[in-house]
Amino acid sequence: MYDLPEFDDLMEYQKIRINCPSCGGIKTFTATRTDGIILYNCYKAGCNVSGKKRMLSSSRYIRQKSITLPTQEKKQDFKIPDHFSVYLPKKMLKYCNENNIDTNKIQLYHDVKLDRAVFPIFDIKTNQGSLPIVTPRIVDAVGRSLSKYGAKWHRYADSGLPFICGNSETCYVVEDSASAVAVSQHGTGLALLGTNLSNEVLDIVVKYPYVIVCLDKDASSKAIRMKNRIAQFTRANVKLLEVDPKENPKGVLND
Repeated sequence: MYDLPEFDDLMEYQKIRINCPSCGGIKTFTATRTDGIILYNCYKAGCNVSGKKRMLSSSRYIRQKSITLPTQEKKQDFKIPDHFSVYLPKKMLKYCNENNIDTNKIQLYHDVKLDRAVFPIFDIKTNQGSLPIVTPRIVDAVGRSLSKYGAKWHRYADSGLPFICGNSETCYVVEDSASAVAVSQHGTGLALLGTNLSNEVLDIVVKYPYVIVCLDKDASSKAIRMKNRIAQFTRANVKLLEVDPKENPKGVLND
């Protein structure tokens, strides 16, 4: 057993991150107060501490509604490098066509220096009671190699934000940005840019009324754990894919 913190000093819309009272994980335990309810969770692998706790109303807890969550904090401006071009070469257009990427849905760049298809990552606001809002401000980018040299994917900054394409109440959680654009014809495509769900990304994901975790069958156990974490805060499901969503975007739809 473990003793939960009292949370008495946690004000409305404020979030804290502390050491987990159960597993002792360093800064892996988070708690957020929203509408008088404390949502808490430990993000350390193997620790199952999570839940919610209703607090008694008090005037001192509602006077700080201007407090923002970490995903709303101002991030460092990302300067688009000079070697990013808006003119897309034929091989990049071919890559987009083969992977169901609609270039009208998102402004893409070509990294002339590293020869990569670049997907810009925009700042995200998580206002209370609304879907996450993707702002026009670029804070990061991720590039997919168009050649056989170097790593397949390259992250240009360390914003910690996911790549999002679309503005639907149904959110499809996928691994990479190309897949996110491809599935955005069916809902919001949200790319983890990997297969791990960080606490910063979870803060964004749970703002959607319905979330479907879409990973391939080889990652079935990870997908189910991810879905179970998300389901503590919003309606969630899991879809184990036969093929990559870039190849078959309809595969993310429920049968």
